[in-house]
Amino acid sequence: MRNLLLFLLFFIFLGCSKQSYTLNELNLALDLNFTQNANILPDTTLSVSSNNNELIDKYFSVWDNGFDIDINSAMWAFNTYTFEKQKYYGESHILRNQAWFDKNRQNANFAAYKTILKPAIILRDTAVRSFATKDRLFLDSRPGEGYPFDYLQDSNLEAFHPVLVSHFSLDGAWAFIQSDSFTGFVLSSDIKILNKKEADEFRKSKFAIFIKDGVAIKDKVGEFKFYSRIGGLVPYKRVENGNFITPQGYKISQDIATDKLELNSKNAKLILNEMLGMNYGWGGIDGLRDCSAFTKDYFASFGIWLPRNSKPQSQIAQIIDLKGLSDEEKKSKIVEFGVPYATLLYMRGHIMLYTGVVDGKISVTHASWGLKTKNNARAIIGRTAITDIEIGKDRDDIKALLLSLVESMNILAPNPKLALQNSYDIKFQNNNIIFANNSSMPYDEGDILNNPSIKDMFALKYPLLAPLNSKLIDAGRIRNERFFNEIYGQNKEAVEKNLVEVTWLKNSLNQKIKFNSINGAAKALQKVSDELDILVQNEPNLIIYLKDIGGTFKYRNIAQTNRLSAHSWGIAIDINVANSHYWLWHKDGYQNKIPYKIVEIFEKNGFIWGGRWEHFDTMHFEYRPEFAALIWG
Repeated sequence: MRNLLLFLLFFIFLGCSKQSYTLNELNLALDLNFTQNANILPDTTLSVSSNNNELIDKYFSVWDNGFDIDINSAMWAFNTYTFEKQKYYGESHILRNQAWFDKNRQNANFAAYKTILKPAIILRDTAVRSFATKDRLFLDSRPGEGYPFDYLQDSNLEAFHPVLVSHFSLDGAWAFIQSDSFTGFVLSSDIKILNKKEADEFRKSKFAIFIKDGVAIKDKVGEFKFYSRIGGLVPYKRVENGNFITPQGYKISQDIATDKLELNSKNAKLILNEMLGMNYGWGGIDGLRDCSAFTKDYFASFGIWLPRNSKPQSQIAQIIDLKGLSDEEKKSKIVEFGVPYATLLYMRGHIMLYTGVVDGKISVTHASWGLKTKNNARAIIGRTAITDIEIGKDRDDIKALLLSLVESMNILAPNPKLALQNSYDIKFQNNNIIFANNSSMPYDEGDILNNPSIKDMFALKYPLLAPLNSKLIDAGRIRNERFFNEIYGQNKEAVEKNLVEVTWLKNSLNQKIKFNSINGAAKALQKVSDELDILVQNEPNLIIYLKDIGGTFKYRNIAQTNRLSAHSWGIAIDINVANSHYWLWHKDGYQNKIPYKIVEIFEKNGFIWGGRWEHFDTMHFEYRPEFAALIWG
């Protein structure tokens, strides 16, 4: 009975918020409905590759940028958690008195703030604390308070994570550090301060990333050092017999770490199955995960960096505002634009991973404490779980469903629909494109080359701003004619009405050419022209590639096909023909003379280049802003 009474104290709304509620009758468990196995989730065409460089650079940024917060910001917790403002309790529900707060403030030793400023690495999974103490700080035992909601628990850090040390606590037991995402106190015994040579050598390491939790890592003589944690770094010097060999000589199996993991549905399910079922831990208490720790570690396993807390996580990549929409409108937006395994759904104090539609229901995977009930109790999830976004809909005591509270979604993978919507005057509805004149067409249907769907236009990834020696690929050659007819003109006469004059290299050539005014095409070409004009003033030798241009608007089919050329819509320009190469004219294979500086200016302004195509056409530049939007949002 005593254990039951204690258990009834441990409730919070979704775990990431700090709120207090009145103790009433409690409902202990929330039916998850879904089988807790990621293999129930849908397969998708998602494919995002990362070489981990962004993640590694973010982790090491603190060594480059130094402690970038002032002392008042660093001491936020001491000004927030005070005896005067609120009654706080310890582990045994004994009131924390003024003397306890004074002792911890003194021990924090902020008189020594920024006196060390040396790089360090974490040696083992360690708690990051707001005060320099293992003592815990709870509010009372109302639902939403008590364990695991220790107000001094900021986060945790895994082995090999780079940090910068500001100073030590007065007793020397704690170091105040800054990581890529936060500041706080960690045990001094859990870090190693590095001298310049050691720091340089560590940073020059190759890095893999853990993809399994809880595997014991041992040194060369078999002594335990730490447990693996998904998303954590693995520095290594070489690979030997299927093991990463760290600078310390640890052997870490490639079964539990990888130097490159593509984000696709298969790999996403593998990572999720490793993470499902872990008990919920607010702030990462006891090495567990809360909502934003789950999402941060999940994406880190694919080399994608996220900040630590839910609010800043919701503010990156491509964001869609869902505030003010009905639940049905939200569901429509999520299904229409959400990319399963690469989309975050945010509500105040909580964040979830969208994992696709299962049995007609929108699934989310998240680390959650539970849902608030109408009597201010909690219906418990208490772990990392796959749930319906309307979990609890079958109960009449749930105060608000997750769906009704969701405010935004942000998408961390290329999204063709958003790229199109951001590039053209169109909207999406039920997988159909709605044009400005209210005509519509399906997004996904057709033969990929001769009658491609809109979706097919993104079947190949355009290598925007890549080196000139990148692999050739026909991205951008796939065009849906009806789509471009709707945007730029249905026939030759309609296109001609939309043509305006662009001055080509005003100070160098001052040539008048025609380009389509719709959708910013002519403005984009004028911007290209102005930038090229400056370029050739500084490098006159480049003018040979830009004079005597091959043309812009010409209503015609592509050679040896029945497909309209992009020139038919007035959205393409052929620059100097004599210094260009075309696959039908040059049978000896790919050749190119066009300098990267010219290609770069076009691509930065929404154009694609035919010199990147397998069926190469190095004179050809075509206004296709959706490909830039796909990458830059």
